[in-house]
Amino acid sequence: MTSVPDNLTSGLARRRSLLASGALATGSAFLMPKATRAQTGFPSRPLRLVHAFAPGSGTDNTGRAIADRLSALLGQPVVVENRPGANMIIGTEYAARQPADGHTLIMVTLDNLGINPNVYRNPGYAVGDFDPLTLIGFLPLVLIGPAGSRFSSFEHMRRELSTARESAFFGTWGVGSVAHMYGELLRMETGVNLQFVPFAGAAPATTALLGGQIDFTLSSAFTSASQIRQGSVKAFAIGGDARHPELPDVPTFAELGFPKVSAVQWHGIAVRAGGNRAIIDRLYAALHQMLDEPETRTRLLRSGYSGIDGRTPDAFAGFIAEETRTWADVVRASGVTATR
Repeated sequence: MTSVPDNLTSGLARRRSLLASGALATGSAFLMPKATRAQTGFPSRPLRLVHAFAPGSGTDNTGRAIADRLSALLGQPVVVENRPGANMIIGTEYAARQPADGHTLIMVTLDNLGINPNVYRNPGYAVGDFDPLTLIGFLPLVLIGPAGSRFSSFEHMRRELSTARESAFFGTWGVGSVAHMYGELLRMETGVNLQFVPFAGAAPATTALLGGQIDFTLSSAFTSASQIRQGSVKAFAIGGDARHPELPDVPTFAELGFPKVSAVQWHGIAVRAGGNRAIIDRLYAALHQMLDEPETRTRLLRSGYSGIDGRTPDAFAGFIAEETRTWADVVRASGVTATR
């Protein structure tokens, strides 16, 4: 079993605390005065919201809903621009090269700001190329296997795969992806023998799992809930601090004794760095107003978020910095590196 360094353990503990207390960080935001366009002269033309993932994905649909509402609140169209590929690197690098005038936003995730800068030697951008605006929320991930899995439970899997004689194929969404790094963390924490098989995304990995080509993958709770209920896949554990309301019979990794395998994805909004503070405040005011609307919150929760966050730009910047440090430790301990 790979030993987990003390600095990694403490980093993961801090991360878990941040994830659990995220909603509390929004309280002061309700006191922020909402800047108007007259005060800032912004926005002066349509904005772009860069999506570094494919059209039609769950994240893309969420971003489009956000763009529609922002258009109304900012008084200018917010146009979604999809630039997928290379584990979000292509779109993120593109956004980092745009003018720093506040008119280029990007959806940011654990992938492109927490993990990629640590896995890739030269991703073509840096975390500092963006000014964080707000954290939207967290999406728990489920460890799933085929319906006819040879493992009856998580504990059975852990027991069987902790010997040198047995191993299993774990499908990832590409080298260095969220699924890969959580798989590495699962391997380090439990001592199970996993062989990682990269796919072009979550959908191809799930297809391979349904076909019996791999033993495990991670999937969003929202995407896999119906498959689990129908019995087409088997759920072993779920991320987050509490069981998912749609999957009440699936235990959390924490319940199973492995709280450091938090297994959650997060989404947020950032802007190309370099604009003045008034522009950041203007954008955050609109985002905060949007996330505080009952209709928007309900729509986002129905799309799979376990909660809506909405923390301030400064709080989100601190969260991203902590995530980057924590995943630097995970990447270093796992030995994973990649080139473009």
